Amino acid sequence: MPRSTVTSRPPWLQRLAGLGLLCLLPGCMQLPATVDQDPQLPQLQLRGHRFHVRSFGDPAAPVLVVLHGGPGADSRYLLGLAALADRYRVVFYDQLGSGLSERVPPAQISVDSFIADLDAIVDHHSPGRPVHLLGHSWGAMLASAYAGRHPQRVARLVLAEPGFLDADTLAAFDGGRPGWRAMLGFATAWLGKWRVASAGDPYARDDWFLQAVFPLTQPENTRCSRAQPPLQAWRFGSPAFQATVGRMMDDPAWGRTLDFARGLEHFHGPVLFLHGACNRAQDEAYQRRLMQRFSAQSHARLQTLADAGHFMFNDQPQASLAAVRGFLAEAD
Repeated sequence: MPRSTVTSRPPWLQRLAGLGLLCLLPGCMQLPATVDQDPQLPQLQLRGHRFHVRSFGDPAAPVLVVLHGGPGADSRYLLGLAALADRYRVVFYDQLGSGLSERVPPAQISVDSFIADLDAIVDHHSPGRPVHLLGHSWGAMLASAYAGRHPQRVARLVLAEPGFLDADTLAAFDGGRPGWRAMLGFATAWLGKWRVASAGDPYARDDWFLQAVFPLTQPENTRCSRAQPPLQAWRFGSPAFQATVGRMMDDPAWGRTLDFARGLEHFHGPVLFLHGACNRAQDEAYQRRLMQRFSAQSHARLQTLADAGHFMFNDQPQASLAAVRGFLAEAD
């Protein structure tokens, strides 16, 4: 199991420690090992790469594959969904270049490779049977793309606030703009990353930097309050981020070529959109715009969760779990 730390430090001291300000020497901070560095971690080798994979429940039960956000986050913050293992085989994996999965150069990562990796996960856990997919944020975009490419392999889709699905919805997407506090945080994190041990791990410092600045990129109008608990993560993945969001930042025109809705007219399975009521950046009208990308046969529906922001599975875990459970139970 990856290391975890239990601390009784006050929040302000935890924040300083997290940014490395209590660590004065280069190399005094160390990130968790990835699966290619630690063979004891739960893992699968697929498509020539090692993935950090955790599964819960009866292997003979219907399979639910959970797709984390980011790109560059990991599956840890969604592990509460393992409660569904009483009826389903729940599979979590860290996408290539993220979490505790193997690191590769960003040039080896693309939307197509993400889809191919997911297909290998589906084929390994549910050969010959369709699966349910649950994706959050970027993971919901990836789940949509997979359903369009492999409509017969997906039974039901749960999409929790996809970022966008095509050029039209990208144009309407409000990602927010960082304020001066965020810019100060970016500078502090950049200084902190040089205290991370990087010998034999060329991605460690950039991974740590991404994890430190990720909370700073979340606009206030996507959450219920300024005080948010830190997002639980094994280890953020800079290659996955650089191959996607980083490339979009460098080349906005490339981002407009991305189409996660291609082929969705051939997917006829039921779709549940989950929306946090506090998320005003991706409000109900925006969710309904995304729903239009699905065929009429999918009967896409929207469920809004009260007192929840973009990270609804953390804000309102029981309500989110109940919504997913109720939707999947219809298939039973």
